[in-house]
Amino acid sequence: MSPHYHFIINPVAGSEHAKIVWPKLRQILQTRNISYSFDESRYPGHTEKLCRQYALNHPQAVIVLLGGDGTLHEAVNGLHKETKVSATLAYIPCGSGNDFARGLSIPADPVKALDRILAAKAPRLVDIGHYTEKFRNESAFFTNNIGIGFDAQIVYLTNHSPLKKWLNKYHLGFLSYAALFFKALKKQPTFKLEVTSPKGHQVFEQAFLCTTTNHPYFGGGVNLMPTAKINDGKLDLVVIEKKRTWPFLRLFLLMILPGHFHIFSRRVHHLQAPKLKLAVSSAEHGQADGEEMGTKPFEISFSINQQAFLY
Repeated sequence: MSPHYHFIINPVAGSEHAKIVWPKLRQILQTRNISYSFDESRYPGHTEKLCRQYALNHPQAVIVLLGGDGTLHEAVNGLHKETKVSATLAYIPCGSGNDFARGLSIPADPVKALDRILAAKAPRLVDIGHYTEKFRNESAFFTNNIGIGFDAQIVYLTNHSPLKKWLNKYHLGFLSYAALFFKALKKQPTFKLEVTSPKGHQVFEQAFLCTTTNHPYFGGGVNLMPTAKINDGKLDLVVIEKKRTWPFLRLFLLMILPGHFHIFSRRVHHLQAPKLKLAVSSAEHGQADGEEMGTKPFEISFSINQQAFLY
């Protein structure tokens, strides 16, 4: 017996890309006599509520998300943030960054992504990260990464710039991060970072980028750590130190070019572990799956959970 698919559509994702795509996908579902229902999220946080409520009432259904990484972030928190609710998720990327889709090799074409979901025989378990932030007494989950410093600075500048909306209009939202790269480079200072893991305690006096990631990608397709895997039961911490601007520019150029030679730089530090703790005493920008965490000191602990995905 075929499963029932419940779609949650974020109509504003990717400058209304999800809203444009949905009628075409709906026609495919009707033509193939697929059992489905749908809801539309109406405001920030609505997807979290919709996902949790539907899963509570229909534990055997597959919840398919049409939106961006922020939509997925809300859905996962809806299932895990309070008492865990068992449900299977699927994802059709319609946002500007779509890094989670890259991490799972989900097609960027919504029709192909739908075909993949409908053809999948059984869900597979995928890692999701959990974090607890001491200063705000905040506990939540993430699918992509949490960044402190440079990448969070770019997220902040992007979210407060009209450029992102304009680029999304032409499905070029991934370029918004690149466009504000130099502004973030100028504004972001280095900071002291303390890292505690099962491997011991480390201190980085000139940290510039600090990202705890669940898969290789961040910033709309930049391959930050190519060896990171989304189903290995571990998180990957990447710390990049910056002493001078030009070496960092060269390092970032290597990051976006084929070959991934940036990982061999002595300024790039990589740690893989199921649990981590980070401490930053200065006020820095933070981001979780592209959503702002504010500008503040951080004392944040990480661990791993799992979620069933159909893909």
